[in-house]
Amino acid sequence: MCSGAVGSLQAGEFSYGLGYTGTHSDNITHVPTNERSDWIHSYLARIAYQENTSDLVARVLAQAAYNDYQKNTYGDEAMYYVNSSAVWTISPRRFLWTVEDTARQALIDSTSVDTPANRTGVNVFVTGPDVFLRLSPVQTLALGARVGDVYTGRADADNKRFNGSAAWLYQSSLISIYSLNYQALDVRYDNSTLNNDFKRQDLFARAQYQPTRSQYAFDLGTSDINRDRGNDLRGTLARLSWTRQASAESRFGIAASREFSDTATDLLATSQVLMAPTTAPTPQAAPATFLTPDVLTADVYLAKRGEIFYTYRSSQTGVQFGASQRDLDFETTLLDRKETSGRLQVDYFSSPATTISVFVENTRTKYLDLVRRDTDKNSGARLNYLVTHTINLGLEG
Repeated sequence: MCSGAVGSLQAGEFSYGLGYTGTHSDNITHVPTNERSDWIHSYLARIAYQENTSDLVARVLAQAAYNDYQKNTYGDEAMYYVNSSAVWTISPRRFLWTVEDTARQALIDSTSVDTPANRTGVNVFVTGPDVFLRLSPVQTLALGARVGDVYTGRADADNKRFNGSAAWLYQSSLISIYSLNYQALDVRYDNSTLNNDFKRQDLFARAQYQPTRSQYAFDLGTSDINRDRGNDLRGTLARLSWTRQASAESRFGIAASREFSDTATDLLATSQVLMAPTTAPTPQAAPATFLTPDVLTADVYLAKRGEIFYTYRSSQTGVQFGASQRDLDFETTLLDRKETSGRLQVDYFSSPATTISVFVENTRTKYLDLVRRDTDKNSGARLNYLVTHTINLGLEG
């Protein structure tokens, strides 16, 4: 049972929620033999805030869950999730300041099952300015800087990050922008003996188009990574994305990329998708996103990704579909993998207060450095009933 409220707070919108979820598992330790059953009693709290004015664009979602294991299979645990960003316009179209912070739970060992013993809290904080110099009505020089701090708990991959960027933008029409971009990243680990500091430089061209109902973006360039120890890395950087609002009820898109990446970069990229402020609390440490990062490492890796999604919603039915494939090639860690995932959810809105959902998920992972192939399947049904404007009941199996 969950309760919440939405209200105005000056120019912003604020909501909060309190809730309880009882979850029963007949194999709480996720083992093939000697299974143990247990109840998890989760006590939830969540706040959300968003503001969109000429001076400030801000979004904050914070959620906490306290999990009580009835049979003490595991010790009681507190789990947190924070997803926030703010852009302060100090001088319109000239000087901006950005703050981003994301905190969540992540697996220490991505090859092991998701249990409290294999989870740790991670937090990524980044802030810095952007300056725009208008060279002409259609040409702009954009300069940016960021300083960041990454905390990884028991993973011992804490680090400081320093970013700099420069871009020349040319707006050839109302729907198209071309740019030449340079980005530099300096990563310094707190434990430089265990981890390998590195510097990264990206140089790429970008084309962006936004005709009616569609958005396109293309990046093509190179990446150079200089590591304190070991061989330096160089490779092609390529990204493609296309989203289209096919109708008032449906939307679809595709994305593909080939680039070097690391844990903090992926965590920040995923945090751009925020949960709606009116969403009720859930016991997960973070909202379920299709490509949630599950790799917590100080290593850099070459990531090849591709995904497709489709959403549809009418007055009575809804469909959410997504499929993805990713290849991860780590430089030193023996976790190279090929992963294919798919998810389908169908919703039926039997009344304004009642929603019935069925879902199925499937992930296949082939480890290239290990004699191992994993298949994870998840399926179920969910009933959601809005008792009043502030009280929501749910049942899932």
